Amino acid sequence: MKKQNDDNKDKLEKLIYSVKYLPSVLYFGSLAWIAYSIYTQIYFGYEYNDLFDTLFFFWFLYITYLATKNYKKKN
Repeated sequence: MKKQNDDNKDKLEKLIYSVKYLPSVLYFGSLAWIAYSIYTQIYFGYEYNDLFDTLFFFWFLYITYLATKNYKKKN
């Protein structure tokens, strides 16, 4: 079962890196969403769906993990 999960992660990683600017767009897009969400919660008191924010946060962590892994490979 672990091998299948690793294959799925590799497929997702290959899909992300297959498009030229997709990693940057995903990283900064999710960062912008998190910043906007925090901004609206602090200044307007408006809260989005917590599940949606949580998904974006973990997606941001995953993209950050891929970036650091890719950075380590280049060095």
